[in-house]
Amino acid sequence: MLGLVLDVATIVFFIVMFKKCAVKSQLKNAVESLIFIASAFVAVPIGVFLGDFCYSSFFRPVIVERVEALVMTSGDVDTSMNSVERIMSGMPTMVNNGARLYHTTTGDSLNQINKLLAGDLSTATGEIVDIIARPVIDGVVRALFFAIAFAGVYRLLRAFYPTIEAYFYNPDRAAVSPTNGMVLGSGRVVVILLMILTMMQLVGPVLPDFVLFHTELYSQSFIFKLFSENNLIMLFLGEGIVS
Repeated sequence: MLGLVLDVATIVFFIVMFKKCAVKSQLKNAVESLIFIASAFVAVPIGVFLGDFCYSSFFRPVIVERVEALVMTSGDVDTSMNSVERIMSGMPTMVNNGARLYHTTTGDSLNQINKLLAGDLSTATGEIVDIIARPVIDGVVRALFFAIAFAGVYRLLRAFYPTIEAYFYNPDRAAVSPTNGMVLGSGRVVVILLMILTMMQLVGPVLPDFVLFHTELYSQSFIFKLFSENNLIMLFLGEGIVS
């Protein structure tokens, strides 16, 4: 049901956005599309670098300190709570919220954690934290820095629009053509949609347990699957942390 709702909402989004493109000049639509694409292109590596830096420099040391005792005493676990659950009790709330949808405590991740717990515990804490917490925290921080960088780069490039318009101006380009306007403005529309889907996939899982943030519920949505599986922003922004 939610998949159908998302498809309808996306169609409405397209209609609204393309109607806005239809009333702008061809030149403005073309330049705005290029600005949105360029802003996303620049913001992705900034988001990845700052996200990785913040996790390694600020989040990781604090979390390692919080869960080290839980890892070191994992052999003395109450039968009502397994080792992983015990370690998760020391993790930040956002990590606990996002662990399920980021798959950091299931499948291959769980197998890796169990192998580490069965080995030398004196060196296991950092690696376990990287398996459980890094994808969640890195994903959220990358998304936030991407959004900030995108807004900054967009504002900077947008300031050059009058100069660009004056340089490329001619009556044909300045004319309003609904069909051409929608085609030339499609880059802007698609970038906005991909950004929304990226935020849903990276930030949604760590938010409180609200059903609308569970992206797996949209598996029946044709549009969601089409764009989420072909999302270049998510492909690079989620590299190394999202399987």
